[in-house]
Amino acid sequence: MQDKKNSEKSRLLTIATRKSNLAMAQAQLVCDLIAPVQARLVGMSTPGDENLVKPLVEIGGKGVFIKTLEQALLSGSADCAVHSLKDMETQFAPDTQIASILPREDPRDAILGAASLDELAINAKVGTASVRRKAQLLKYRPDLDVQLLRGNINRRIACLENNEYDAIILAVAGLKRLNLNSAYSPIDIDKMPPAASQGTLAVQIYERHPDYEFIKQTFSRLNCNNTRSCVTAERATLADLDGSCRTPISAYAYISSSGRLHLQAHIYSPDGAESYSASSSSKPENALELGQKIAQDLLEKCGGKSFLSS
Repeated sequence: MQDKKNSEKSRLLTIATRKSNLAMAQAQLVCDLIAPVQARLVGMSTPGDENLVKPLVEIGGKGVFIKTLEQALLSGSADCAVHSLKDMETQFAPDTQIASILPREDPRDAILGAASLDELAINAKVGTASVRRKAQLLKYRPDLDVQLLRGNINRRIACLENNEYDAIILAVAGLKRLNLNSAYSPIDIDKMPPAASQGTLAVQIYERHPDYEFIKQTFSRLNCNNTRSCVTAERATLADLDGSCRTPISAYAYISSSGRLHLQAHIYSPDGAESYSASSSSKPENALELGQKIAQDLLEKCGGKSFLSS
């Protein structure tokens, strides 16, 4: 038995990740946390990384970042996959599970190129690939010229530096994890509520892997229960709204000092002209039910799912 444990610890695990600088940095963070278990990173190119011209909705949705890594899991060429949980659809590959959700990084969005949204010039050109951010920007500043900007963080910042945009919007979490020397200003959550799961990393594993128990044990110890409760509520709202990259939806949960789970969510028309919000709280163990309740509240307020496909 001891020999088996020693051989497992000496086994080199393979972690699948997208090969962008940010994705590799995030996977390396996981790799460092599972020491003394050793692992190697395998960076993979996904359709979402390769096609930077079309909006995500036209190339298969945000799941295009995930499916390549899931295939590596299912084929046995990887022992786990590290994802930005925000990129994962609410339904993922059969026979896989999220073994751990790491403690959340800063969930806010940030503006680069200006000190704040208020300081942007009239009709300023702002780059983002997110339909949520576009709707929120237009709700707050209808005058803005919000244009598609896809690609990894480095590419987007380069576009800003080349004066292709007056400002761009990125997630604070990614900027922090890459430790980039770029000036940015976080945007208050009340002004631009984040996407469900923004700032969180998830480790996905295959339940039929020959070493499933060892792999599960290795990664499950990284799990943050509070973060898992928060994103469970957020993703439940997203699931019940049939949220996709087509739909401007925000969902953000946190656990207060009293130990109560608070959730707020918003849905928007693509142009930001219409929006609806709902909020409530419950015990963390009721995260799923809380998320479902918020989704139903939003559907009642907006008049049903027809609003989401408008």
